[in-house]
Amino acid sequence: MHKNKILQELVKKKVKSKIISIEKFTEVCLYGKFGYYNNSNVIGKKGDFITSPEISQLFGDIIGLFILYHWKIKLKKKFNFYELGPGKGTLLIDLLNITKKFNDFQKSINIYLVEKNIKLIEDQKSNILSFNSKPKKISWLKNFSKKNQYPSIIFANEFFDCFPVRQFFKKNQIWYEKMIEIKYNESLIKFKDIIINDKKTLKQLNQYKNSEILEISNSRDKYFDKICKHISKLGGMIIVIDYGYRSRPGYFTLQSVYNNKRSNVLDNIGKQDITSLVDFNKLIDLGKKNNLKIEHFSSQREFLLNNGIKERENKILKVANNKQRIMVQKGVKRIIDKKDMGNLFKVLVLSKWN
Repeated sequence: MHKNKILQELVKKKVKSKIISIEKFTEVCLYGKFGYYNNSNVIGKKGDFITSPEISQLFGDIIGLFILYHWKIKLKKKFNFYELGPGKGTLLIDLLNITKKFNDFQKSINIYLVEKNIKLIEDQKSNILSFNSKPKKISWLKNFSKKNQYPSIIFANEFFDCFPVRQFFKKNQIWYEKMIEIKYNESLIKFKDIIINDKKTLKQLNQYKNSEILEISNSRDKYFDKICKHISKLGGMIIVIDYGYRSRPGYFTLQSVYNNKRSNVLDNIGKQDITSLVDFNKLIDLGKKNNLKIEHFSSQREFLLNNGIKERENKILKVANNKQRIMVQKGVKRIIDKKDMGNLFKVLVLSKWN
């Protein structure tokens, strides 16, 4: 029944068949009326994926100290902190906790959480209240928008991988788009390769020299360009942490996860997460076009190690009991592991300090 409702939303009318882009399919499956992000429990052990803030408190500690350092050096005044897709609010709680002794910083921060999922907003409010019965004023936004003239620090962890992509490949010097065919009456859905004749699309694809497989997210580029323009005008910093690449991998990266396991993109429609690797080269290009400075780019492992996660871990281990020691060490290992999140995830920091 759930699948049929989404298929109906995709084809609009009960036509015999319709061919749509993967971008359109993903958009409806994730963000439509019956989409995945309108469902509950998407994050955590009971959900379909678990993020670094949920794995280790030290992740949030390092991010909090990194932001505090840049505020003290570059700003020392009121600023807006935007978190894009804040999950269960864990990162924000860790950030506020690690900086609680710095009164000037805490008094200067205006907090905006950009979130569409109603269930997650409820979780965020509940968790923040559990952390502090008299929390700072926090505003929730469905979409990123300018609220005042203050400089901003924008943080996004595992946010940009969720933007829909279109998939293209070149065969015998001819560009094709991998699309999806829906036969509504049969509830059948399958991939279909279509030759591209649209001149605008071909012009865009031909800009990528020596590439025969491409994933392009126009919505991701547009969103990122918007926040770059915001920082360019008002000043501040953008921190993006996501799984992605600088050199194109030469294969399609679109994937889906259902109950914490890899799944088929065309299965479990509206009930599973669909993501793709982020093209950090594109984000860096957009930052440069908006006159932002590339403060930092590295693997998550390198960023966390360079910003003192092992020193922080050792400090905590000295006062932890055996159970806590195991949990802390396990969490840190996972988020810096070369074979896991440590190398797969990248960290990009862009800035403009007015």
